[in-house]
Amino acid sequence: MAHDIVFFLAPDDETAAATRLRGPGRAFASVSCRFIEPDSAIAEWDMYFEKPSADIPPLEQLLGWSWPEWVTPPLNDGVEVFALPQRLTRALADAGPTGLEELAGRWT
Repeated sequence: MAHDIVFFLAPDDETAAATRLRGPGRAFASVSCRFIEPDSAIAEWDMYFEKPSADIPPLEQLLGWSWPEWVTPPLNDGVEVFALPQRLTRALADAGPTGLEELAGRWT
């Protein structure tokens, strides 16, 4: 399980990849999380916006979902940079407070 996660919006993959060793810093607005698996979280959020539900999806459905792609290849140092699917980025940007609260409620 990942300990420190930072989500941020970069203009392109090259810019995101450049943050690999130092993080996004002040160059990008970011949201920090702790103790989640970012790739499975991204897949679950994508699933949520495809078909909103207060219920957590079954594991076999989650494992069969299209997972995020790496912007930088994973190394043995624990640092990974993922690209969120464009549909998820759009869904998060367009989501209203109710949808975001329901999604967040699944994580608490």
